[in-house]
Order: sequence, then structure tokens, then C-alpha cells
Amino acid sequence: MRIAFFLEIFYPEINGVITATLDLTKNLQARGHHVLLVVPENKAVDPVHEIDGIEVYRVPSISAYLYPGVRYTNPWDRGLLRKLREDRIEILHITGPWTLAWSAINHARRLGIPLAHTFHTMLNEDTYLLYLVKFRGLIPLGRFITWWYLGKFIRASDLITTPSGFACEELRKRYPDRRIRHISNGIDLVQFRSFASPEEFRETYPFFNDKIFVFVGRIGLEKSIDTLIEAFAEAARQDPGIRLVMVGDGPTRPAMEKLAENLGIDERVRFLGRVPHGYLLRSGILHYALAFVTASVTENQPMTVIEAVCCGLPIIAADVEGMRELSAGNALIFAPGDRAGLAGCMVRIAGDPELRKELGEKSRAFGERFDGRKVAASFEEEYRTLIG
Repeated sequence: MRIAFFLEIFYPEINGVITATLDLTKNLQARGHHVLLVVPENKAVDPVHEIDGIEVYRVPSISAYLYPGVRYTNPWDRGLLRKLREDRIEILHITGPWTLAWSAINHARRLGIPLAHTFHTMLNEDTYLLYLVKFRGLIPLGRFITWWYLGKFIRASDLITTPSGFACEELRKRYPDRRIRHISNGIDLVQFRSFASPEEFRETYPFFNDKIFVFVGRIGLEKSIDTLIEAFAEAARQDPGIRLVMVGDGPTRPAMEKLAENLGIDERVRFLGRVPHGYLLRSGILHYALAFVTASVTENQPMTVIEAVCCGLPIIAADVEGMRELSAGNALIFAPGDRAGLAGCMVRIAGDPELRKELGEKSRAFGERFDGRKVAASFEEEYRTLIG
């Protein structure tokens, strides 16, 4: 089969949608399929023309200034239409509801080929809506508009997949006439087996001790970073030896660094900023941590947590639907927004080696279900049904 994937946000930004999509495309290519990546062009950075042998086609764009990495493209771009014809593409697959997705809708109709759609992000959640409406009082209106807008893309798609079961059920309730499937995000399990030795790791990261908690993700409003830092401050008062490492960047990073300083824990919290994905997995940052910790309440099977699971890390997470599906006896759960509960989970993990070992072993076993080869096979089956 010949498949084109449309990514609304691309390098230099790094997020779970990019990671999950690239893993899927690599596995589909390994299964003998032709894959094309369609991304917005960004003239401010060096162009990427291929990734692991997969061609990257760039569509002219301008910055949208709405959310980091989001760019406007022309939904009727003729150059893209010519490219799809030249490559004899049989299926278009969108990964986010923006202007490139409109291009896919238009070109799928023009070419008479099916359109697949992976619903990655719960944009109807309050913290995402605040980026749009700015004021909490406008959130109900924002949610109504968001579902109306998302519905345009969902109704135009021949197949909708969701990484999490709860998102799948939500969409089935709202769009009972659409073909909606639950297919987990996938990952290459081999990449977690080779990482830095303890000596190499300590030399590169002397800040790390044997009581490190790690968060990987966007430093943004939607990830409840303030809750995490305030809870860590409470935990650090109970166990002065613990440390917190934040991997990632985002619009609230300066404010969160200031919050850590005001709480008197800036010497115990380290913001590493953006870390290249491949290097992150080889560096040992995940492998040598005590646990992965997140306070986020807006998740749809996050790739960062899946990666931590595959590294054999215990998980500490809020009791929300998107995180419950990543808990199989391998996690400590706290009530959303409960800083004291989150602090208690961190103190408990730091002080109980047997508990850490038990949770870590369950994480490693649970991680097998996210084998990218199995996920690609599931998509392959759905694609064949669409073509048939």
C-alpha cells in the first residue's frame, strides 16, 4: 500500500504525536509499504527531507502564533496534489485537526481515495481550551465550538482511530455512524535495551543521585506542571534527598522555574529543556530514575509515559481515564490536583526499594503490549479494509 501521513506540527518541535507517527511509519515501511510524510515547511530551520528512508514533503506555511509549532498551510495547495498523484498514494492519514488536515480532506475527495484519522489529543479539555478562549468563564462556549470544529474532520474521515479506549468510547457516543477503532500507540522496544553505563551517566549528569524523579513532556498549562512542582516541594521537605528532573520545554517554563525558586527547591529541580528523542532513550535519563511522575489530567495515552513503562519505570500519575489505561499494577495513583497525595506517592517510592522493584517489573511486562510491529499490523488490517 502507498500511504501519506499528514503532521500539523513537525521538527524542531517534539511531541507524542510526532513520536507515535514516526514509529508507525517506520514499521509500515518495514512491512513493505510506501510511506510519505507531509509536514508544514519552516524556513527558519534546516529542512528535513527524509527520516530513516521515509521521504518528507514540505508544504509552504506561515506561523499561526496560536500554539508552538502550529503553522498555516494552503488547504488547496496544488503542489501537494501533484505529489500525491506522482507517488500514486492510495490512503491519506491525518494526525491533527488543522490546515494540513483540510488539505488531506480536499485531496482525498479529489483523488477518490480513503481518509484515515488518528484522534491523538483531547482538545476539548479545559487546559487546552484556555489557550483558545483565555478566560475560564468562556470554556463552555469554547468546548461547544471545539466539538463542532472537530466534528468537521471526524465526519470527513472514513476511519478514525484513538490511542486510548476512553477516547474511542467518547467519539462513538458522539459519532455513532462513523467507523471508530481503538489502536494503541506503538513503540520500538529494541531502542530501550542499549543505554549509557552508570559511570558514563554520572559523568554526564552529576546532578543525578539515586532518588531522581523524572517528567518528560511539554512545560505548558495543560500538563499541570505547577501542581507537580508544588507537590515535589512538599515531598522534598519530608525526604531532602529526592530530586526532580524536567525534560522538555514550553511557554510556562520561565514561570515554573520561578515557582521552584520561590518554593526554595530550585537546587533540587533541574530543567533540562529539549532533549533529542533518540538521545533521551540512550542517555539513561529514564533508565536511572526512580519513577516517572506527572500531574497532567489531559492525556490520551501519552507516548512519554509509554516510553517510561518500556524502560521499566514505576509510574506516578493522576487518576484520570487517559492514565488509568497505562496502569496495570505498575503505578501509584493520586486524585487529580491533590498535591499532598502526589507528594505522598513520591515519598513512598523513594523510601521503599521493594515497591519500586515490584512496580518496575510490572511496567516492563506491560510495555510489551505497545510493540510497534503489532500496532502497525493493526493499522495495516484497517487500511486494507478501507481500500477493499
